[in-house]
Amino acid sequence: MIMTGLYQKTTGLVILMGLLLLLSTGEAQSNRDCCLSYTKKPLPKRIIRGYMEQLSSEVCDINAVIFYTKNGFRACANPKDMWVQKHLRWLSGKLKRMSHSQHF
Repeated sequence: MIMTGLYQKTTGLVILMGLLLLLSTGEAQSNRDCCLSYTKKPLPKRIIRGYMEQLSSEVCDINAVIFYTKNGFRACANPKDMWVQKHLRWLSGKLKRMSHSQHF
């Protein structure tokens, strides 16, 4: 009976450690895609295909705008920079024009 109790405790501990390992691996995987710093140079508008916002209140450490380029790269930009705000307004206007032209 002593061995059964010890076996149950050991099994429980192994399961708990496995779960903790899975959780920590999942968090590390999601942090891998976070921007950790900002690009120093403004991107030309002609190469931008789209963007996504990264919020520090979620998984990542800093707020950022992630621009996706036509050649498949991504660039992290500071949302407070004037050039970033201008690019976002330009992309927003482009999207509005596209949605209006889609209506028959």
